[in-house]
Amino acid sequence: MLETVGTGVLLTLVVLAAARDVRTGRIPNQLIVAGVAAALVLRAAAGWGALLDGLLGLGLGLVVFFPLFALRAMGGGDVKLVAMACAFLGPERGLVALLATAVAGGVMALAAAWRQRVLLPVLFGSGEVIRHWATLGRSGNPTNLASPGATSIPYGVAIAVGAAVACVL
Repeated sequence: MLETVGTGVLLTLVVLAAARDVRTGRIPNQLIVAGVAAALVLRAAAGWGALLDGLLGLGLGLVVFFPLFALRAMGGGDVKLVAMACAFLGPERGLVALLATAVAGGVMALAAAWRQRVLLPVLFGSGEVIRHWATLGRSGNPTNLASPGATSIPYGVAIAVGAAVACVL
């Protein structure tokens, strides 16, 4: 019963966050704080082991996505939203959500680049960014969200897709 309630709450929150991200380009902190609180309360009601899994999921989401925020490749709201989703899902299903989110985000980014007719420059630029990260800044182009002409997508949508995939699998 608690798992069904948690799944319903999670899906509602990520859909609301995705809709807000599409409209405004931002994900409200109040929604994320309420979501983390709900996830941890529901998990605590299921026992200490479930609460620990929720905290591990929260940490997993932060650890995996925070470096992208630090490199200015992702917004802070996206990092907090994925951590909130992982608090509901726990570490195992959280990992599924992270992978599905990355795939959905990649597809969205390619579609946006195609629509804006900049697919080839984006693909070549991505190689430069990877080279920059792989060499710890010694070569390549450090393009990020603050770069002129950078394309951004409402990553909250990708996170909602990732969370939904993790709930279904």
